[in-house]
Amino acid sequence: MGRMLAISFTALAAGAALVGCTNNENTEQTPAPMTTTMTETMTETAPTAGPVLSTAQTDLGEVVVNVDGMTVYAFDMDTPGTDASACDASCLEVWPPVTSDNPQPEVSGVAGTIGTIPGPQGGNQVTVNGMPVYLFSGDAGPGSVAGQGVQGVWWALNPAGEKIMTEPGG
Repeated sequence: MGRMLAISFTALAAGAALVGCTNNENTEQTPAPMTTTMTETMTETAPTAGPVLSTAQTDLGEVVVNVDGMTVYAFDMDTPGTDASACDASCLEVWPPVTSDNPQPEVSGVAGTIGTIPGPQGGNQVTVNGMPVYLFSGDAGPGSVAGQGVQGVWWALNPAGEKIMTEPGG
């Protein structure tokens, strides 16, 4: 019970930190800083062997996930085909980029066009159909889709690399 309470509190705290992650000039609030341990875990570069992205079943249906089975998300403020992420430093604390050692990452089950751009924190940030992809620090584990639709700008991707614009289970 204590573990579930801790997980719930962590998810609640991460959710509360999201205001200010839209790059909206009208937003005056900034996200709370994440712990170093969470940030380091979420931004580790994917191993060079095996697929960086694959797919898994969630409450949204089949979605694109990273090497650890965590749902990846696209950010509406990013422009497809550009070589830079629109997610600023405070945004990246909550939405760390999916990275790869390889500029041509291997994938499994993802039909979208895969590439990379220079990562905002160095290295190669993975793109799907020209959109940089991110993890959500509030996802509790593999299969979680807590980042879906956050502030109306964060979306999980289907295996074709298209944004899923529905709520979980909908």
